Amino acid sequence: MKQYLLIFLSSVFSLSLLAQNSSYIKAMKNAITMMDTSSSIEYLQFAANDFERIGNSVEDEWLPYYYCAYCYVQINYLIKTDKKRDLYVDKAVEFNNKADNISPDNSEIYVMKGFILQARMNIEPMTRGMRYNSQCISMFKKAQELNSENPRSYLWHAVQLFNMPTFMGGGTEKASPLLNKALEKYEIFQLESEIHPNWGLNYAKKMFEKYSK
Repeated sequence: MKQYLLIFLSSVFSLSLLAQNSSYIKAMKNAITMMDTSSSIEYLQFAANDFERIGNSVEDEWLPYYYCAYCYVQINYLIKTDKKRDLYVDKAVEFNNKADNISPDNSEIYVMKGFILQARMNIEPMTRGMRYNSQCISMFKKAQELNSENPRSYLWHAVQLFNMPTFMGGGTEKASPLLNKALEKYEIFQLESEIHPNWGLNYAKKMFEKYSK
């Protein structure tokens, strides 16, 4: 009798976890759809708020905070005032750090670290380029070390080099092989799940069209 009771309780617990996981996946998919289809500050903020709520309601899930950081980077590029842009970049750092605490040594999170630094530099390129450039590149290199199949690590590394002068180690000659590698990796990239990072391909194609002429 006791054995049957344990089996019953185990089954109930498993079904409860399944329901929770199903709700989590559904909430994440809805927030990702909003994020992917938003081109305004207002709706990107809605998406960021959703990701934050999801992250606060589940344990040991890095993806909600990662996407929250991504939303704040995108909002930053839509803001016109430099001081306000920095505030949104700060928010991106805050949430990506939360993701990093949950999932250390994660290639995607290191890509996001570099992506955030690019946003920081873009606010004041002349003064911040020298300050953050090497740190930014080191994030993409670390992301490649952690997962050599991650196409975003090569894409944003390439973007950084395209935007650097040749005397600093940048330029088309250095960047193009990385962009080509990113496109190759996108071709064979296997998505871990339907809510894992899968962005950047369209931008990579635009970069290739721009620099292959």
